[in-house]
Amino acid sequence: MKRSVSKREEDRQRWLDRINAWQNSDQSQKAFCKEHQLGYASFRRWRRILKAEDAKVAVFPGEPVRFLPVNVQEPISSNLMIHIQNDLRIEVVPGFNLQLLQQVLQVLRAS
Repeated sequence: MKRSVSKREEDRQRWLDRINAWQNSDQSQKAFCKEHQLGYASFRRWRRILKAEDAKVAVFPGEPVRFLPVNVQEPISSNLMIHIQNDLRIEVVPGFNLQLLQQVLQVLRAS
């Protein structure tokens, strides 16, 4: 059974053939389009599309995409130690209660 080809794939092949024919000619893009009754904007658009596809293939020719394992770790964070005079220390740990710290600081300022 013959596999059906999508319209997009037919268009792609048609434009690929046209662009290859232009590359083998000695004509400018505009002259080639005029002679073959092609829209210049369409020609440029398809040339850009096909060029981008070629770039993807050139980077990874025939290679399947492989992913590398990633080890995600929590960022290393240390506690914050606040020394007030010689006899008072406040230790602030990750995930501390901000409101409680603000209340403690407010009390210390008042004294």
